[in-house]
This record gives sequence, structure tokens and C-alpha cells, in this order.
Amino acid sequence: MNTTLKKTIAVIAILVLVLVAYYGSYLPLQKSRSFITAMRSLGPTATLADFEKSFAKTLDAPSPIGQEELVRQLGSIALNIVQQNSDPQAIKKIVAIAEKYYEPIIRRNRGMSFSQNLYILGSINELAFLKTREPQYFNSAKNYFIKAVEFGPNRPQALYGTFDIFRLEGNIEGVKKTANKILEQWPSDEKTRTLLAEFIKQAEEREKDKAPK
Repeated sequence: MNTTLKKTIAVIAILVLVLVAYYGSYLPLQKSRSFITAMRSLGPTATLADFEKSFAKTLDAPSPIGQEELVRQLGSIALNIVQQNSDPQAIKKIVAIAEKYYEPIIRRNRGMSFSQNLYILGSINELAFLKTREPQYFNSAKNYFIKAVEFGPNRPQALYGTFDIFRLEGNIEGVKKTANKILEQWPSDEKTRTLLAEFIKQAEEREKDKAPK
């Protein structure tokens, strides 16, 4: 191998290492630091506009690695905000922000933590429905939870989310089927057993009230 070829190969190898370090380490590290800074910058008086602006700067920054993890953290923050908020307009805005950044992740329809991502979105939408009573949030929550079960049939979070949604819907067969699956795996779960018994009792009472007298 002549000297010129050796030098060319060496230069190419160095460039590859630099690119790997830049895209695989530097950009993800800067993105993570920016996310932490955004979280720290939001005080108790921060508005939704401040929230969106702070995280948009981080999540819109280019990086081939780390985006999904940061979006999942954003989803957990959004869930906490919805839990603590009663303003329908604020809740709608937070849900829209979470959905916006999750959209490309959900569109890929795969990933190591895909079921967890679906569960977080389902939880956000379920809470939004409980606080606003707008049906689109219920429908979204149901779709996310059912899909989460498809991707992780034995994951407890997905099963419990589906169990909640079916009870809200009044879906007797869905409630029974999901509760039985939960109890098959965790037979000591007395809370689910109690909720199932209460749901069936209430359903039977509703049927009695409908019956002609």
C-alpha cells in the first residue's frame, strides 16, 4: 500500500471518528443540557407560552440520538401539569404540545419503549377527558391504551390504563376481559378485584332499572 493511499485512509478514518463523536456524543449531550436548562428556567410564574418556547428550543435542535428520551420526559411533565390544572384551555394547549412532539415517534410505530410512549399519551388524554369531558380525548386515550396492550400484552401500565378506559366507557366485556388478564398475572391485586366487583354490581343495577316494572 503506497504512502498516499495510507494517508487518505487515515484522513477518512479521522473524519468518521469526528462525525461519530459529534453526532453520537456532542449533539445529544448539548440537547440534554439544554433540556435541563429549560426545566430549571420555568419558575412558578411561568406561562404556557414560556413552557412551549423553552422546550421547543431544545426539542427542535438537531440530534440523531436522545430525542425520544427527551420527548418522553416532556410527556411526563405534561402529564403532571394536566394533573394539577383545571383550566380547559390550558389543558388543551398542553395536550397539543405533547402530541406535537410525540407525533413522529408514534408514526414510526416501533421502538424499545414504544408501549411506554403510548401509555404516557394515553394517560395525558385520559386526564384531559376527565377534566374537560371532551370526547376526542377519551377516544385518543382508548386508542393509545389498546395499542399499548398490543405492543406489550403483559405490561401492567398498559393493562391498567385499558381497564380504566373500559370502566369509563361502561364496556362490560372489555372490563371483565382486562381485569381477568390482570388478575391472572397478579392474583393478589385486591384493588382490581374490588373495582371489577363494584363495576359489575353497578352494571347489574342499571340493567334492573331499565327492566319493565
